[in-house]
Amino acid sequence: MNTFAGGEALTRKEKLWVLFSLLYGIVNVAVPFTILRKAGSFAFWNLITAAVLLAGVWVTSGWAGKTDHEGEAR
Repeated sequence: MNTFAGGEALTRKEKLWVLFSLLYGIVNVAVPFTILRKAGSFAFWNLITAAVLLAGVWVTSGWAGKTDHEGEAR
């Protein structure tokens, strides 16, 4: 089952974020130390960082309307 510690199912956007994170982790290590070994990796790391920042904005864009009811008095 696709749940996290709170017991709620992951949304499609959250599942895509998990897949993107795994892919990013692999590519961030594999590409610079294999394909770009002699060419340099600085530009690659700048581009991949920009992609992660944009993906983070996309994933968290829907969080503004959500509220957390755990802190409220019962």
